[in-house]
Amino acid sequence: MTYHDYISEATLQYLMQQYPEHTPGWLDGFEDEVARLEQQWDVQVEGFERESRFGTILYGYSARYGKVAMKIVPWFSPRLQGEIYCYRHLPYQEMCPLHAVDEKLGAMLLKYIPARAQENAACKENALAALYDQRRAATQEDEMHVPFYGDVLAEVSANALQVIARTGDPGYAHLALSIERAGQAMAGFAGEALCLIHGDAHAFNLLEEGDSCLLIDPLGYRAPFAFEWARYLGTATKAERLPDADVCAMVRRLTRDRIPLEEALRAFAIDTTLRACNTFIEGNTYEEICLSADWAKRAWDYYDALGRT
Repeated sequence: MTYHDYISEATLQYLMQQYPEHTPGWLDGFEDEVARLEQQWDVQVEGFERESRFGTILYGYSARYGKVAMKIVPWFSPRLQGEIYCYRHLPYQEMCPLHAVDEKLGAMLLKYIPARAQENAACKENALAALYDQRRAATQEDEMHVPFYGDVLAEVSANALQVIARTGDPGYAHLALSIERAGQAMAGFAGEALCLIHGDAHAFNLLEEGDSCLLIDPLGYRAPFAFEWARYLGTATKAERLPDADVCAMVRRLTRDRIPLEEALRAFAIDTTLRACNTFIEGNTYEEICLSADWAKRAWDYYDALGRT
């Protein structure tokens, strides 16, 4: 196999859709650049992640660092700088160690954490709950590197509404109602203290190590802390509707009642709506977009059922 074979079709599709002017040149140099990093970091690549969607993840062994994962996010992707910044500046002890960075290719060398055959939901929820006591207020330096969550919500919502209006497709037209609710609900967070958050702390980005977990793939936002739990809740409720009591219990395990239940559920419903809007720009299929529109509605149904309990 060549190094190009390690780039998934989903990643190629996403990069060509979003960055058609930069992607061909990046691909032309990919082979030589990975070979350069293998030598620079004393890494022998042994495999790759087949399901990656926004970059390439290679696995191997480094004589210097041990077992490693080399995550490659093209230098022209806005995800890269925010992710590097978060690895270096998030206050959580649960962050996966970052060994080295190469910004020419857009590569991060990270400690490799093997997946476990059976995941421990309690371990992941305990790790997420522990982040609250480690939170820190967003700083002026953070403003230069990570976006305000409300600005991202406004941008992706506007794009989704344009697509919905242009197509009139009934499969996802009802997402417009969730977008309207999200904008109104976000206004309820005005004036709340902002924290630097990971912003993508769902179950698949929490890798178990020993009795705890390590976080990978941060997006980075400045947001009220309730949004740090939103991704986990959203992913947990994506595949199927869970009983209201189960969702309520999950929220309480994460928050340990340190913030109001209504606030956590509001952040969860807003964030699920944002993620549904993202499906229009992330190379998702029509079916996936429609399912995400249903997912956003389901999140607001939970909020309506539980937000005042």
